[in-house]
Amino acid sequence: MPALKLRKKKLILALSSSLVFIIAGGAMATVFTAVTYARTCSKLTGFPGLLQRAGVLGLAPCVSKIGGTVCGGGTACTTTGSQAGTCQNIAAVGQAANCQCVENTVSKGLR
Repeated sequence: MPALKLRKKKLILALSSSLVFIIAGGAMATVFTAVTYARTCSKLTGFPGLLQRAGVLGLAPCVSKIGGTVCGGGTACTTTGSQAGTCQNIAAVGQAANCQCVENTVSKGLR
């Protein structure tokens, strides 16, 4: 009988420590994703999209007022590919603003 109790205790200890590692790993993945996509202006998909819809990822700086024509005025942001970018209005002239984070590129004339 004592051997059975010892096995139960070991099993409970192993399961509880596994649960702690699973929860810690999930928390780390969530924090990493939130930091990576924190300033993204675009609508995300997958796990980052889930965090965006849940409100974990705050509003990006590229958002314009409803019906407005001006974006975040060149505010720094992060593209969906985690690259540095700038907020720009990509809508056609005369249309409502479509603010997106456009990746910063180095001009060939500056080399």
